[in-house]
Amino acid sequence: MGRLVLSVSQNAVVQAESAILGCDRCDRSATIPFWQILDRFRSDTVLAGTEIVYILPILGSCPNCRSQIDEITLVEPKSDLASPPVAPILLESKV
Repeated sequence: MGRLVLSVSQNAVVQAESAILGCDRCDRSATIPFWQILDRFRSDTVLAGTEIVYILPILGSCPNCRSQIDEITLVEPKSDLASPPVAPILLESKV
């Protein structure tokens, strides 16, 4: 199993913040680490079994209580993110 370290953009942190309802400081139902929300916004594909470690350029901010959020802070996703994301469809082009 390999490890991949990804530095995310400030914009990615803001997008992930907008996908959550609250954090473990203000929402008792927060059970998903923030890195899993970041993972849903990744557009690349990574080999199965690869561990991904995210590095944030800035700490996120809970949209509910404004507490700081790092990669491992437990959060509650918005209902449209509660189910696993759909895998992208890959199109094969022939030249």
